[in-house]
Amino acid sequence: MIFDTRYAAGEHLSILIKNKIHDLTDTIILWILNWWAQVTQKVSENLWKPTTFVIIKWIFHQTYKVWAVTHDGLTVYNKALIWKLWLDPQQVKDLELEAFNDAKNEKEKFDLHFKDFTWKQVIIVDDWVVSGLTAAVAAKYAKQNWASRIILTVPIMNAKVLWPLNNLYDEIIVAETIEDRNFWLSKFYLSYYSLTTEDVYEIIHKLKEQWLFISNN
Repeated sequence: MIFDTRYAAGEHLSILIKNKIHDLTDTIILWILNWWAQVTQKVSENLWKPTTFVIIKWIFHQTYKVWAVTHDGLTVYNKALIWKLWLDPQQVKDLELEAFNDAKNEKEKFDLHFKDFTWKQVIIVDDWVVSGLTAAVAAKYAKQNWASRIILTVPIMNAKVLWPLNNLYDEIIVAETIEDRNFWLSKFYLSYYSLTTEDVYEIIHKLKEQWLFISNN
């Protein structure tokens, strides 16, 4: 499956969500704040649901994503990969602290107001899942904040991480699973440009206005 843009992927996901989830009351969209958020934006607009945020930073070694940390300090890491790459545990811990501080600083920069989603159904949206670390730590974040039901929706997913993620989510909605782990966005998006900081600010402001409108009606 090939999408013209991430917005097109969001349109497709919106249809899948509406077909598979029949009760969308008390639902909130959890946006993984990054520069590729067009999928989440489109899903939120089409479902007409409020949006909240989680900031996730990653620790890389060469091209491998080995660790993910949220703005409030939750972590998920690939222990087998850390051992395989012979990474120094103290070095990884130092990098984790650096990533955590980056996430906190970004929270302050965007002046985000994180909405309470206690006992709400949470839909987590991403543009693709490769290692599963981001999806895993996002599920951990939703669970710690007392979500009643956690759903992952994604256009493209590495088939190898589907089974372990099934243990973290109540439901996973994916347009297509891919067996090859070494796939690239260019195979699935004809246009896959990243957003600028100004773009992200504009989207956040728009989603805030939408949420306030929903809350008052």
